[in-house]
Amino acid sequence: MRSTIFAILFFTAVTTFAQDVFKGEHFIEVPGSAQMEIEPNEIFLFIRLREFEENRNKVSLEKLDQDFMQALKAAGVDRKNLTLADAGSQLGKFGRKDKDAFREKSYELKLTSAAELEKFLEKLEPVKVEQLDLTRVSHTDLEKFKLDLKIKALQAAQAKAQSLLKSIGAEAGKPLMVRDWDNDPIQPMPVYSNVMYKSAGDVAATDDAIAFRKIKLKAQLMAQFEIK
Repeated sequence: MRSTIFAILFFTAVTTFAQDVFKGEHFIEVPGSAQMEIEPNEIFLFIRLREFEENRNKVSLEKLDQDFMQALKAAGVDRKNLTLADAGSQLGKFGRKDKDAFREKSYELKLTSAAELEKFLEKLEPVKVEQLDLTRVSHTDLEKFKLDLKIKALQAAQAKAQSLLKSIGAEAGKPLMVRDWDNDPIQPMPVYSNVMYKSAGDVAATDDAIAFRKIKLKAQLMAQFEIK
């Protein structure tokens, strides 16, 4: 008797659960996407200063650092945007004594526009830096743009579902499921024209200004909507 009662209760529970799970089985699943392009307002540079010999005399790290800071000031770049990446490394030893070691110092510099980058490179021309790399670009409101795109992608999916169902005399109801995935922004490469940094202390000039291709953002998702 107890077994019979337990079996009835178990069957009732399973049936109720199945009804809850499958009561919304009439749905439509559609993709949604949105994309946009934005101008970067954060440009990150890696700069390395390294001692070297010139006419049998060593150009000290202190002298290179002083020249670099003067170039930074002449370009009107805020020192708050400069951070020390590494300092005091001893590379390229040509002898056994410490005085024969060539010290180096590395910085990361954040600029805000292609115009500021162009001016900085112009002022940096006389400074013999060891290495200068553009590491990445970004935007201060990047996360906000990505969220706005996801909203637009979901709205696009809803509009698509409405259009498809309307063609057969039905309507899209409440959303049942939304599945999205992040797409990394496509990093643009700078289009160097007026000033192209080639090597330490070597700048080539042409006719046009530096321009950046825009950062490309894209949101993609799949959404299920109830069919009324």
